[in-house]
Amino acid sequence: MSDLQSKLGGGLNILQDSLQQGKQKLQTAQEISQYKKVLNDLSEARANLLLKLGEDTYRKIRSGELQDQTLGEYSQGIAEVDRKIFTSQKTLEQLNQASKEGTCSNCGNSITPDDKFCGSCGQKQETYSELTNQVNMVTCPTCEEQIPADANFCACCGSRLVLQGV
Repeated sequence: MSDLQSKLGGGLNILQDSLQQGKQKLQTAQEISQYKKVLNDLSEARANLLLKLGEDTYRKIRSGELQDQTLGEYSQGIAEVDRKIFTSQKTLEQLNQASKEGTCSNCGNSITPDDKFCGSCGQKQETYSELTNQVNMVTCPTCEEQIPADANFCACCGSRLVLQGV
């Protein structure tokens, strides 16, 4: 019997050691996971701070508060990308507007491009060209985009516009 007890005791000791090792591995894995999360959160916070720093620096370069040749070159590259984004958004809006032509802006019924009023609800129909022709346009001195003359800021580059005659 003592031989059986010693074998059972030895087996239990091995089992307990295995459980202890598994428990330690699990704790280590949990700690690793926690540190990875902390590192990920810190990296994300750093990226957000860098983004804010970059945006503030870009604004200061564009307004003339900060002058640095290398940063100025980056700023010019960003301005060029901004112009392309603005132009693409403008084209997208025009395409969306064109896809909506043929329907009344009020009730959605079909109309022809020559209709000045909707035959269903009587709503006056204005085309995109009529709307843009009603506004006096000027050229932005920074990005050379056409903008309304009464605008305070350029819709493309965000530059503050100097009011004419003030």
